[in-house]
Amino acid sequence: MVLQSWSCASYPNVFAPQKPTNSKFRCFSQLGIPDVVEITHNKLLIAAAVSAAIGQLSKPFTSILFYGKDFDFRTAFGAGGFPSTHSSAVVATATSLALERGFSDSIFGLTVVYAGLVMYDAQGVRREVGNHARMLNKMQSKMQFYSKDDDDLIVSQRATAGEQIDTSLSKGSRNAPLLLKSLNQKLISSVQEETGNTLTRPALLKESIGHSEVEVIAGAFLGFLVTLAVYATL
Repeated sequence: MVLQSWSCASYPNVFAPQKPTNSKFRCFSQLGIPDVVEITHNKLLIAAAVSAAIGQLSKPFTSILFYGKDFDFRTAFGAGGFPSTHSSAVVATATSLALERGFSDSIFGLTVVYAGLVMYDAQGVRREVGNHARMLNKMQSKMQFYSKDDDDLIVSQRATAGEQIDTSLSKGSRNAPLLLKSLNQKLISSVQEETGNTLTRPALLKESIGHSEVEVIAGAFLGFLVTLAVYATL
């Protein structure tokens, strides 16, 4: 039996050091304007973008119609309000996949789960965040902090707000005023240590974060109807 001898030179492709290939960069370098223009033919992205845009631009008007607020165009660039643009975007995505791939497709099922989680989060976690911010802003408005000079820190409370706090706390304990005073002193001392005797009024937290159930459902219907209109016209 004859064994054939071999060396590293016999297999240069195996033992020679391989140079890394930048396949990703090469792929992006070959992209041109026609490839980018193809995005405009993606009905799924168009439906999601149009439904989200309609929902955001309608918020300044729905806030007047349903909530009696003053017209503020800045609400078109913020979260919260009627309808939920998060819900409209994810429902538009799920509806588009259902029309293109069918209801039995796994990608459609994955999108439905994703849409459900987003809508639940909008009316659950994010809504509670807004409620917490609203409560903290009310507590902050009941107390005003300002520094007279470096060594003299004055904390003033509004009389009406203080009476409301004392009344609410007195229902559970007779020592509520003393407890409130103790809590205020602890708060002042802790902030003094962090800020170096300079106590400034913090900015208000954003209260419009989440959505109610009606706002979520309205956003879902908006995404569904916009998707049907996009696929019927394009």
